[in-house]
This record gives sequence, C-alpha cells and structure tokens, in this order.
Amino acid sequence: MERPAYCNSASCIRLTVFFVLVSAIAGFPAAAATGTNDPYTITLFIPARDSIPATQIMDLINEYNSSGNILIATSYGLSRYDGTWTTRHMTLSNLSEGLLDDFITSIEYDSKGNLWIGYSEGIQIYNGVYYTTLRDQEFFKSLRINDIQRWHNEMWIATGNAGLHRYRDGNWTWFQPFSPGGPGFYEANAMIWDHDANATLIATAGEGIWMIRSQDDPVIFECIASRDSTYGLLDELKKDHSGGVYFFNDSVVAHYSTDEGFVPVLVNSDLAVTDPPINDLVSGPDGKLYLATDNGIYIWEDGRVFRHLSRFEGIGTNSIAHSINIDRMNRIWFSTPVNIGYYLDQSNAGTPLDVQIAITATTSTAAPVIPAETIYQRAVPTLREEGASPSATKGAPDNFLDGIIQTLREFFSGIGLKPRF
Repeated sequence: MERPAYCNSASCIRLTVFFVLVSAIAGFPAAAATGTNDPYTITLFIPARDSIPATQIMDLINEYNSSGNILIATSYGLSRYDGTWTTRHMTLSNLSEGLLDDFITSIEYDSKGNLWIGYSEGIQIYNGVYYTTLRDQEFFKSLRINDIQRWHNEMWIATGNAGLHRYRDGNWTWFQPFSPGGPGFYEANAMIWDHDANATLIATAGEGIWMIRSQDDPVIFECIASRDSTYGLLDELKKDHSGGVYFFNDSVVAHYSTDEGFVPVLVNSDLAVTDPPINDLVSGPDGKLYLATDNGIYIWEDGRVFRHLSRFEGIGTNSIAHSINIDRMNRIWFSTPVNIGYYLDQSNAGTPLDVQIAITATTSTAAPVIPAETIYQRAVPTLREEGASPSATKGAPDNFLDGIIQTLREFFSGIGLKPRF
C-alpha cells in the first residue's frame, strides 16, 4: 500500500501564499496594483576597492560646477561619484598631497571654492592643488571636528567639547563655552545656516538648541530651547528645502523657523506600530520628508506615511538605514550596514535641486539665495582610482505584492512557523 502524502509546513505556506496572492490580485482593481503613476528606482553599491570604500557616511555635498557629481566623507576615505566611484586615502609620506586621515567627519566648501575637510585631529584645506593642514591648538582648543558650516565668507567650526571657532578674513576666533554672551554649551553636534533668516542654528549634545542671529561682532548666542524643554531634547538638525530647519532625535521631529517658531511634525509611532528609532532625515524638493530608521526609510508627506522602503522594496539585505541625504539631482542617498544606495522618484528626476554647497544647506528653487561672493574660482579635487558601475533595482510605486508577502511572513513568524518564501 502506498504511503499517504503529507504536506510539510514549507509547502503549505507556499501554497497558502499562492492562493492568497491570486485571490488578492483578483479582488483588487488594476489601479490598486499599480499605485501612483510615479515609479521609482533604487540603486545599490557594495563597498569594494572599485566602489565606495565603506558604508559609514559622515557627510555628503555636491561637487561645485557639476550637473550631479557628489563628494562623500566616509570612515575610510573621501569618495567622489560621477557615475563611477573614485576614492582618495591618506598619504603618510606627504600630507600636502593627501588626506590627514581616512576617517573624515565633515566636508564643506568656503566662499573661494576651497574644500575644508574635518577629522578627529584637525582640518585640511584643499585648494585644488595641495592640502594645508591645521592641527595645532593655536587654531582649535579641541582638534576633534564635529561639523563645518559656511556662513557667507566665514567658516564656522564645531570642535569637540570646546564650543565653536570662526575663521574670517584670515583671523581665527574662539567662542569659549559659557563665556559672557557666548555659547552656553560645550559640544555642538551640528550647525545649519538658515538662508531665509540669515542665521545659524545649532544642535548640541545635551545643552539645548541655540541660534546666532548676526555675524557682526560681538557675536551673541541665543538659547531658543533650553535643555529641559520639549524641543531642547532634539539634538540633531537638517535643513528644510522649503525654508527653516528640522530638529530631531530618535523619536521626535519638529520644524523651526523664525516666523513660526517650533512646530511639531511627527513622532516615531506615527511611522509604524513598532516605533522605529529615527536615525537621520532629509527634506526633499517637493515637501516630502525622508526618514532613515531602524526599519527602513519612511517617506512622509501631508501628515502621513506616503511610502515605506525596506529590504522588501530593494534597499538591500538589511533594513536599518543609518544616514540619508539628497543631492542636486534629487537622488536620496542612504546607507545601511551592508550597502549605500540612492532612491530616485522619477517624478522628481527631471527637476534639479538648487543646493547651497552642502546638502545640509539647501535653497528654494523658487527663490535661490546664493550671494555673489560664493561663486567659486577653483576646481574641486580630482580623486584617484577607478570606479565600478552600479547595480540597479527597479521598484513599483506601492510594491503591493511585497507588502502582502511581508505581512504573511510576520504572521507566520508570530505563530511560531518559519516561512521560507
């Protein structure tokens, strides 16, 4: 007698998924499966010698006088992308011809087109020919560079726990923490020049939010959110393309402008029931907000989640997104522990974003504000080593089927089964 045929759990799950998908597709109109008419693409890169060297992205800026080239500060060199990758590393034999260190904390252009490169032990200034190294405490009371921000003809430097330094007309000024009228904080995490208000805003490590309204001496530091206030707990910031600044931490996002003050935007429970921690965010040219979280990338629009991108939608094998930035071509660059890549919404692909030097200092395309003195005269670095071609993953707008598959996976895992589809 023949033995009876049994359905093992894996086969049953596959069969169940098949019928669920067929039923779902049959039960929805065609418009539901296609979503909007704006498809997107996701392009991924794996760290390699002929690609980007690392997935830890510290800063990203647009290359001057290019249609879309970018420079990326990584934990293992300075990378340039123009369709292929080139990377420059440290040169121990001659610091005037190479980087001071491979771990770069910040990059920014000054008003003359020199590239300022920050490290944990000083700064280099590259004029297109050679590097000038500054790593003496005559210049910086702490050599650890947290952030570099241009403000018209000035360069502002956040250094370790030693407050801020300013370079103007060949002279350095140290703004000592807790000095009269000075910064009421030791460590600044990041700075943004808000072009609408012509003011610089500062997010600190536990000492609230501060503003400098004028470059004129004596410079006055104003606390706009104390350390114990609701918004004073927000310790990171990014430029809003439409004006103002976004302040955030791992659970809360708020918008600030000098006209309206602080306005709450969202909390992480608005993104998903799992309350994914927010690691980074960036503002898009169309009013969308892109949030890098431990559960992928959430695109926020009009008070709701417009789209969610995880490994099921093609951001790689790991859904933890650590950083996110935007370039002049509206490519949304993100990093995960495994890949870096960019998301491109085709509806925005043909409208270049007018960006003020750094990704963290964008201007409105309707009324760009770029002072005449910021027109650069020098070329940016020509980086060495050959690059690799990217791999691309195309995505449908709402990834309808992937969403169902993900839901089924979570369901079966929740009842103790291990689906293999």
